[in-house]
Order: sequence, then structure tokens, then C-alpha cells
Amino acid sequence: MVAPLVLYVLVSLGGVTQSSIGASELRVDPADPSGVMLGEARSTRSDEFLTTSPLVLGVTATGDADDHNPLTASQAYLSGLPTGPATSLLFLDGSLLRLGPWLPDGILFSARYWLGTLLLLLAAPAWFRTLTGSRWVGWFAAALILFSPANAWWSSSHGNLLGFTLAGAVALQRASRIVETGRWWQAGAWMVASAWLLVRTPLFYPPWAVVVVPAVLLGTVAALLAASPARRRTIAAVGGVAALTLVFLATLYLENREAIAATAGTVYPGARVLSGSANALQSVLGATNLGILAGGVEVLGSNSSEISSGFTVALVLAVLLLARGVSWRVPGQRWAVVSMLAVTGFWVLWSTVDFGAFGSSLPLLNQVPSARSTQVLGHLGVLLLCLLLPAAPARGTVSWSLMAAGTTAAMAAYAGSLLRLQTIPALTVGGIWLAALALAVTVFALTYRPRHAAGYVLGGALAFSLVWHVNPVLVGLGDLRDSTAAREMLEEGEAARADGGVWASDHYSVDALMMATGVPAFSGRQMSGPDPEVWGRLDPGREHEDVWNRGGAYIWFSWSGRERLEWTNPTPDVIHVAGSPCVVADRLPRLTTVVAKRELDLDCLRPERSFDWGGEPRWVYSVEGRTGR
Repeated sequence: MVAPLVLYVLVSLGGVTQSSIGASELRVDPADPSGVMLGEARSTRSDEFLTTSPLVLGVTATGDADDHNPLTASQAYLSGLPTGPATSLLFLDGSLLRLGPWLPDGILFSARYWLGTLLLLLAAPAWFRTLTGSRWVGWFAAALILFSPANAWWSSSHGNLLGFTLAGAVALQRASRIVETGRWWQAGAWMVASAWLLVRTPLFYPPWAVVVVPAVLLGTVAALLAASPARRRTIAAVGGVAALTLVFLATLYLENREAIAATAGTVYPGARVLSGSANALQSVLGATNLGILAGGVEVLGSNSSEISSGFTVALVLAVLLLARGVSWRVPGQRWAVVSMLAVTGFWVLWSTVDFGAFGSSLPLLNQVPSARSTQVLGHLGVLLLCLLLPAAPARGTVSWSLMAAGTTAAMAAYAGSLLRLQTIPALTVGGIWLAALALAVTVFALTYRPRHAAGYVLGGALAFSLVWHVNPVLVGLGDLRDSTAAREMLEEGEAARADGGVWASDHYSVDALMMATGVPAFSGRQMSGPDPEVWGRLDPGREHEDVWNRGGAYIWFSWSGRERLEWTNPTPDVIHVAGSPCVVADRLPRLTTVVAKRELDLDCLRPERSFDWGGEPRWVYSVEGRTGR
């Protein structure tokens, strides 16, 4: 308990993160970056360094979580930022960001960045100790989750999700245990804590949350009910947490109902209906071969984030252990495994079998892309394996352990071979065999001596070797604070907010700078959905509503002298508007400042200054005239 807390305090005070906001796109001069960054920022993680992190830094810059893009519905709640009195309490870590004008931004940013990891490191040992009698296996589970390629390439999103989920489950376990003794006030406090943690989980990324959260909670509740000597009181505790969570969700909805309605009404992703479908074997079982990705190798038809996965091979080993037979050590352990295995089994089918029209008709489930469920299957496999290892025989047989090691290694090697054939040509035959051998040795050690530390240490170390160089170690906030451009933008943002002015740029890197410094801008991110009234002014008659009625999208402008605006979606999550900034200013009178990546000569613009960003000059113009169109 103490070590994770001490480490958390130290990295937070040091302003240390693994954020990619040090990417070259967010530097004044990429060849001469400010601050300290070890390793390479990942351009594939645009969801983090172009979205989540700039939005968070915008709160520390302004001291409020208000949405500064008039084109969008409120999107703060999607990033765990407060939007009113209720969410100020529910998203307490987001509320603390509003102390940015008085406390160092780097400390606040780092403290929030590592919060989910801290919760995972605190909660996993406690959760497994209750269910298996062993807290050490919880450290192993946390390591395999944190060091999985899926978590590393998705900027620790999975670790954050599971951190809040397991912490909520542990609080529920504590509430149930205390309520059995009749200490209702103490139990009530733990129930509130559980609901407070669990209400956050859907907001990390709903498709992942739908897969992971019910599995963990069902396993927790099943074990509590099976082991409780006072089942009625346990049911009361579980019901209390469920009721409080629903109340918190209701308050969240009421405070953000317009934004949620905007999301639900979007063409993408709101109207998207999906079904279970087959995914390539390498997407399911290829994780142990993905250490090569950090070398910047070519990924055919995809990218490093999209092909990353968790250690689903752990699920294979869990099934083998069950088939061999285990001895349950703790009351309720069996039912935790049975219930979680049932949920996990369904998601295995969803990720590997075509459900057709039937899957599309299943509410909530039809919002989960099978590719996304595939990415987190490995985490459920790790949880199941770690529930079973303490119940395995203390001394295995050589023959069975060799069989388990050979089976898992062969499946991982086959997945690696498919990766080499279809996706990562740079993956070598030697690399595939080496990864398979390392996995085989680890599985043998885990199954031959499940109570010995060797297999766990080896497994954690090998997992770390796959991802240690994926994300950078960044001290401070890079050029988003420690540059002349950022300091000028902080001043410009304060002036624009006071005057009601709005900016717009024609490059996503400048959009991120403006978000991070609190500059109101029409360009940037539209996370929840559009404000149809404002978009209707830019698009009279709403002829292009199918283009701009989108959530989780970037708003990109391209400046030219063309008076007719062109509307396109280069990808489903990009809204691209091309044409004259004078026309945009005529339709959106709040537009006062335009930033361009090339010099513009238009009647409505007056040159103000220029600055360097992303290694290129950017020209700033004030809007003075109107087109009259």
C-alpha cells in the first residue's frame, strides 16, 4: 500500500508523465525541444496528445472546465471534467484541475495522469486477496495489464479503466464485509465510495467499459453472495451500491442531458449499429510478438494502436487449468471464476464469430465494435488466470506443465507468424520463435510451481520488455507551457474569453495549442456532438449536416480565397471545411482571429504577427471586414 502511494506522490510532484504532448507537432522547434523527455512521443496517440491532454491543460490554464468551442455541445464530461455541481463532486480529480491558476500545472496534470494506475496498484492486490487469499497474484495481474501492448499503445487507457473498476469492486467488498457486522454507517461510506468510483468507468471509453466492467462486478458480487454468512445484508450492500451508482448516473445525465442527446443524435458514432464478427487470430493472440512495434516498423493497413492487444493467451492457460482441475481455497472463489468465465466466453464469441443481424438487435452490445472487445479480452484472461493460479496444485507435473507451455507457445507462434505474413513484415522468424520460447518458459514456471515467485517475476519482466520503450518519460509540459508561443497564447486566450472573441486555425497542432492554453476556437475537437444552431449558421439550410453531425471528431479548416465552402469527411472522425475565412467570419461573427499555415491576402484579414509551431511558421490575422455573403 505504501510504495505505490509514495511513488505516486514523487512522480506527481516531479511533473513526470508518459504523455506524448512532447511530440514534434507540439514543439516550437522539434530539433530543439524544451524540457526533458526520454524516449519518443507517439504520433499514433492523437486521442491523447491532441485531445485529452490539451483539454485537461485548458482547465488548468483557465481555472474552469467550460467548453470554449461554440460549434460543439458540452464535451467536458467525456473527459471526466466537471460541468456542474454534481459532476464537480463525482469528478473530483477533474475539479482539482481548476486550481491551475494557483498551483503548478505540471503537478496537477501528472497527479491526474497517474490516478488510474495508482488505483489499479492499490486495488488489484486487495481484490485478489479477498477472492483467492493471495495479494501477490494481484501484483502480477496489475503488471500484465499495465505492461500489455494494448494498454501501452492506448496511453494507459485500459489501466485507468481497470483501476477505477477494481477500486470500486474493492470498496464493494469492504462495504459487504462491514455490513455483516452491523456497522451500517461505515458500510454506507464504503458504498458511496464504490458508487463514486464505478460511475466513472463508462466515460473512459464505453465499448471497453461494456466488456470489462460487468465481468469484474459480476465476479465480485457472485463471490460475495456465495461466501457471505449474512446474505441478506450482503444483498443490501450490493443493492445499495447499485442504487447509488444509478443515482450518480442520473445526476450525471441530468447535468449533461443536452450533450448526451447531441451524441446520441450524431451520424457517427451515435447512429452506428454493430454486431459480433470474426477478427484475425493475430489480433486475439498476437500480443507476445508486439515488442517490435516500438521500433517504428511498418504496419500494413493499420497502425500500432489498432493492432495492439492484451495477453489473451492467459485465457487459454486459464481454460487449461480449469480442465486439469483446481482446488478452491476461498469461499466464493469458484463462483467468481464461473461468472467471469461466462461473461468472458460471450465476448470471445463476439470477437470471433459473426452474429449477423441478431447481434445488431442487442441493445448496448450493438455499440461495441468487435475489434474493440478483442483488444481487452486479454485483460479478462489475465484476471481469470490470476483467480485460478492460487487454486492450482502447489506442485505440478512436468508432463502437464510442458503440455500447457507447448500449447500456449504454439498458439502465440502461429499468431506471430500471421502477423509477419499479413501485418508486420519486419517481424522475423527468429523473433517469433524467441517470443514463443519465452512464453513457454513462463507458462511452465507458473504451472509447475504456482506458489513460487519465479514464474510471476519472469512473466512481469517479459511483459515489461515488450512496452518499456513505447511511451516517453516526460518531465513537465513541454512547449505547451515552456515556450514563448504558449505564453503568448495564454495571454491571448484570457483576452479572447473576456471579449467573447473566437479563433480558428487550419492545422490540428495549433488547435491543440489553443485548447491547452484556453483560447476559444471554432477548430479543434467535437467530442460529444454538434451545437446544431451554431453549425446551422455556418451551413445555412443544413445542407451538409451529415458531414458535421458527428461526435469524437476533429474540426479542420483549410483556408483559401474560395467563397464557396467545401464540406468533406476525409475519415469518419474528421469534419473538414475548406474555403475563405472571410465567409466563415461572415456566417460566424464571433470569429475575430485566424491562424494560417501560409500567408493569406484577403480583404477581411489584417496581419498581426507570426509564430513558429510544429517546426513551421504560423501567421495570425485579425478579422476586420465581412464579405456580406
